[in-house]
Amino acid sequence: MNMFPRKLWSAFCIFNLFILVVTGCSTGASNEASVEPLTVYEPKQEVDLITKIRNTRDTSKKLSELYEEMTLIDIHNHGADSPSAVYEFTQNGVDRIVLFGSVSEPSAKISDILTWDHYRRDPTQVYPSFAGFPIYEEEEGLSIVKEKLEQGYLNIGEVVAASTYSPVVSQVEWKAQHPNDGNLPQIYDLAAKYHVPVLLHIDPTSGTPIDQLEKALKEHPDTTIIFGHVNAYNTLENIKYLLDRYPNLYMDFFAGFTVYNSDSNYSLKDFIPLLEQYPDRFMLSTDTGYGLMPGQATDALYETIDLLSPETAQKVAFLNYERMIELQQPTDTQIAKIKELTSQLGNTQTYTLNKRMANTLIFDLERQVKKLK
Repeated sequence: MNMFPRKLWSAFCIFNLFILVVTGCSTGASNEASVEPLTVYEPKQEVDLITKIRNTRDTSKKLSELYEEMTLIDIHNHGADSPSAVYEFTQNGVDRIVLFGSVSEPSAKISDILTWDHYRRDPTQVYPSFAGFPIYEEEEGLSIVKEKLEQGYLNIGEVVAASTYSPVVSQVEWKAQHPNDGNLPQIYDLAAKYHVPVLLHIDPTSGTPIDQLEKALKEHPDTTIIFGHVNAYNTLENIKYLLDRYPNLYMDFFAGFTVYNSDSNYSLKDFIPLLEQYPDRFMLSTDTGYGLMPGQATDALYETIDLLSPETAQKVAFLNYERMIELQQPTDTQIAKIKELTSQLGNTQTYTLNKRMANTLIFDLERQVKKLK
């Protein structure tokens, strides 16, 4: 005779099934690696380092030598088409570069691939960006943007959102007429979803392009937009006007233009009070030294840093942009790739990563898998 009542037996089975599920002991639950998002950014502080550099200044050294130990990011660099791009722009103390090549034209698709190749070789010195997508071909343009963001690119741009006067980008095939044109609104939405900044070229820096930029900033408050080389052919008043009104707008300061280009109507000291007033909103770039003699663009970065307070200097030099990178989360594509590669290696550990770290892990896992073959 069955001494265990049927109802109690059924309840017992259901209870044990429940325990099996909630404890993760079901078949295959522990047979693959897992990825958890890293949501905390704890920046390295360099205020004391900057203060020490200044207090023990050796006047016989160049500024790039004095500040060699300080972290410095160039957030706007077109060097991807050069095989030696990373070396060329990091040999004088620049630690990392936001890299891309051609912008807003078909050839940028090739540059984007080359950018990724540079990144794979030097993941600690490159932040990969991309600009090879059409503005008006909705299906193609948006699919490219989403694919690149899923793959692991960390920045969008430089996008030519308007250009009338530039001798180079005013001629590119995929330029927009203004910063709210074509697919740009949907691209801004994707950028917000992936927490990726968008670097825009805008000229002229007044009139319709700026009116439309303001509209875009209002309609996409969660999108981080960077105004490329904002100090070129612009006024202090215009820049301050935008900073006062739009907290999601950041400024790419092409210091070399102000210091070394004869077209500049300002000196570097004219901009310093503005950078001090908005220390969280400015970042430095070389724009690959456009229009300058070799070395001038990098020299100007250090000349800017040397005029800023230590607190503002570290923010402008690296913290402001680094924060944008370190708070990006792993994508579904990256997570699937990590699981695929770790399964080939028999690895079942749990990884806590942001998007940048996921890229680095994937590169390492790919090398390990390659060795097995």
